[in-house]
Amino acid sequence: MGGAIVIDTASFQFVINPIEPIILPPYKGSTLRGGFGATFRRIVCVAKDKVCGECLLKSKCVYSYIFETPPPADTKNHAKIRGSAPPFYHRATPNEGRATTPGSEIAFGLVLVGRAIDYLPYFIYTFDELGKAGLGKGRGSSS
Repeated sequence: MGGAIVIDTASFQFVINPIEPIILPPYKGSTLRGGFGATFRRIVCVAKDKVCGECLLKSKCVYSYIFETPPPADTKNHAKIRGSAPPFYHRATPNEGRATTPGSEIAFGLVLVGRAIDYLPYFIYTFDELGKAGLGKGRGSSS
């Protein structure tokens, strides 16, 4: 009988405190992921003008690992598999309406899987920078 596979996970809770009105779509997760991805790449990518697949640093790049996660090295038929599921996901909590005003909160969870747990400081810094840049329609900023 085979042994159990154990995968480390870590869950975190983030709260966005708008300092300007933020207008979000009905499904907030897509806006959060899109804004996060663009900000994360801007912060960590050293070869911003390259496509990840062409970059010499791809195998050691934090952005590439998080967003273009390669399949495990022992995967058979490597050529048929472009990547694995990303080692993180956001859990946006529902709140009433799409507009969020100063004094209210937007809470969401973040789950990191495996080696991505080591990159928590990058996630925290990225969310901080995303708050400064703004989020949603009109780019409302938050803290």
